[in-house]
Amino acid sequence: MMGRIWRAIASNISSALLALLLALVSWLAAVYEKSPPRTDVLPGVQLKVVNLGEGLIISSEVPNEVKLQLRALSSTWQQLKAASFDASLDLSGLGVGEHDVSIKVAVADQNVILLAVQPPQVTVLLEQTESRRVRVRVKLLDEEAIPLGYVSRVPTVTPEQITISGPSTTVAQVTEAVVEVSLKNARETVIRQETPSLVDALGNRVQGLGMSPASVTITVQVERQVGYRDVTVRAVTEGTPASGYWISNITVEPSLVTVYGQQSVIEALPGYLDTQTLDVRGATVDVIKRVALALPEGVLVLGDGAGREGILVRVTVEPLLGGQTMRREITVKNLRSGLSATPSLTHVDVILSGPMPALQQLKPEDVQAALDLLGLPRGTHKVIPTITVPEGLGLEVKRVVPDVVEVVIQ
Repeated sequence: MMGRIWRAIASNISSALLALLLALVSWLAAVYEKSPPRTDVLPGVQLKVVNLGEGLIISSEVPNEVKLQLRALSSTWQQLKAASFDASLDLSGLGVGEHDVSIKVAVADQNVILLAVQPPQVTVLLEQTESRRVRVRVKLLDEEAIPLGYVSRVPTVTPEQITISGPSTTVAQVTEAVVEVSLKNARETVIRQETPSLVDALGNRVQGLGMSPASVTITVQVERQVGYRDVTVRAVTEGTPASGYWISNITVEPSLVTVYGQQSVIEALPGYLDTQTLDVRGATVDVIKRVALALPEGVLVLGDGAGREGILVRVTVEPLLGGQTMRREITVKNLRSGLSATPSLTHVDVILSGPMPALQQLKPEDVQAALDLLGLPRGTHKVIPTITVPEGLGLEVKRVVPDVVEVVIQ
């Protein structure tokens, strides 16, 4: 009797298990039909280096990313991201030398099967870290392009040495750090902040090392030689254009020349040189002509253009829509307390344009020419005049002659 009961129970359990298995197979078939499994490659998984020994550095190339070959349901693939995986290169217990290290990947999602890692391993070269100090050398470029009459002094660099660090074999190659500074057209002290280049004994650049500090400051003093001086060129005109025309602009080229001669004579110059007189009487078109400089005795011009061919003066003549040239006395402002200023000129010519009624009503005192000396120390400076005209009248300052005035602050 009991045997029949147990056989009946066993038969029922077998039937139930078979039914459950068939249901599971049917469910899996339905899931796979709706979201079939897919094998594909996931790129861009970041590779992290962990457990690097103290005092060691990797001197070989290590990839930043790896690719993973994965198998997962199509619905799962839609949610997979490179950030979902942790790929690492574990250097635990490894010392100086070359090692083949397998890449480890942690997969958090149990529905994802990792099939392969590309690359599966990385060859790592470990070296001892070393640091030492090297001197910084300044290499001057374009010294021949310094304007005539100027000379450069020995450059200084701060700091004079920097600390380099990295693989010992690479550090050993470095003989010095080099910074390059161009002196092309330099007329005053050059100050630059540059990043040094590390070089070996043959002058070849050495890469892959750290530097502290990463940049240095180079100072190269550029001075005017004794007996030389830069002066402004002022065009001198004579006469007036034809009736109904006016001078709207006067330019000179070059506007600055370097003169030389006996030091006492050069220092006595007012900071500018006039051209020979250019006649503009009766002009109805632009007057363009090369004229010589009116050089004091014992003063010579450095270079070819101004000395041999003269100064190119361009006087722009336009129909008289409303223009006026006013000679105004120069004033100074914002001079530091306790200092005195002496401009090389007492007056400048201010060329104005605007409505004729406004120009006819304009009084000389309405136009001010000032040299703004804010923040300037003792010494000789070249300052652009600031011109002030009444507001609301439509007046425009077309030109100031000369456009730069030398002033001595004592």
